[in-house]
Amino acid sequence: MPWYGSHSYLNEYISEKKCKKILEIGVYNGENAKSMVETAIQNVPPQEVEYYGFDFFSYHSSDLVGRKLGKTGCKFRLFEGNTLDTLPEAVKTLPDMDLIFIDGGKSFAVAESDWENSKFLMHDGTGVFVHNVGFSGVRRMVENIPRDKYQVKIFHAPSEGSVALIKKKTN
Repeated sequence: MPWYGSHSYLNEYISEKKCKKILEIGVYNGENAKSMVETAIQNVPPQEVEYYGFDFFSYHSSDLVGRKLGKTGCKFRLFEGNTLDTLPEAVKTLPDMDLIFIDGGKSFAVAESDWENSKFLMHDGTGVFVHNVGFSGVRRMVENIPRDKYQVKIFHAPSEGSVALIKKKTN
């Protein structure tokens, strides 16, 4: 089974919910970022779409990803480094997101930190997708999410394994 799929469920969600503010933890080569932004600009002008990406950028440079995103016309900002350091600082200044995709570190400590920080960027309609729920650290993080505050739906994405969709419960 390949470790990377098309993440078509993200684009379906972006299209259906008309997402404009997108955060991705684990950008890799920027192809998923570009795909999500291209989907978003089918509903709104490119300049209204904001993308925020977090990664070590050790396999693919932030310059490469920036060039891909620059061609879309969206507003974007890339954060280079370990999310244990970069994300807690960034959430203090970032807007609430419409979609958050957590596909970063697989250890419990990193997955938990990514989730705990992402919670600060959620509004009532935000969808948080967590990739690689099959990894024990990520699975443990998802299992620890309080079900009285959040709806958690786990689904199987072809060639990707288990993915969680987390949303705030609304009264």
